[in-house]
Amino acid sequence: MDACLSKLSKRRVFKKEELFEVAKDSGKATGVSAMEKYLSRLLKNGEIARVGRNAYCLKGELRVYRFQYTDISEHIADILLREFYDLDFRIMEMYQLNGFVNHQIAHNIIFVYVEKEVSTAVFERLKKDYAGKILINPTEEIFYNYRSDDMVVVRNLVSESPKGFDVKWHTGLEKLLVDVFAERLVRSMLAESEYKQIFETAFQNYVIDESGMFRYANRRKNTIAIKKFLTEETAVELRVG
Repeated sequence: MDACLSKLSKRRVFKKEELFEVAKDSGKATGVSAMEKYLSRLLKNGEIARVGRNAYCLKGELRVYRFQYTDISEHIADILLREFYDLDFRIMEMYQLNGFVNHQIAHNIIFVYVEKEVSTAVFERLKKDYAGKILINPTEEIFYNYRSDDMVVVRNLVSESPKGFDVKWHTGLEKLLVDVFAERLVRSMLAESEYKQIFETAFQNYVIDESGMFRYANRRKNTIAIKKFLTEETAVELRVG
């Protein structure tokens, strides 16, 4: 472990100014540029992780969340990247939750979140390849009337939606956790008894940008509900709250 980090090893979270102060005391270069490069190196090397706005922790055993998307999602992403210039979108699969739940999800649903202004155009384009297996902003009744394996559901993308670590259109863990609460179709397919396991597994094993998660939760009007659930129903201890 980096000598400076060892002095911060008992802290659950620290600010970059605190890291810089420890670095200075250890005799490292004190210039702003040198300190910023030091911070970037620690992040790049995976020795520390960002868990909020100006909030970091020792990475330890925590992992960066990644998910291997199905061929259908990859095909949809390829279409959107090629045919819709500079489109901001995210793709989420119900299968992503299998890494967190006790009872495995057997039937996948693919949610495609796109900017509201182009959602109809995206739906019409994807319908050419997925006719009979695609819906746009369906009610629960319509969804369950037409539901099938690998159904594609087009949704409006909410601002502040966290992106994937490696690829922008991937759904970051921060978005996935909020959507467990905020996406009514996802809620309808999960047993409430699974929620505790989902959140505890996520926070125990992965790096989570809590500030980013709650910015998105605020946009989806679920901040209070999520914080109440984490506090009262789980063993999760937020680092930045």
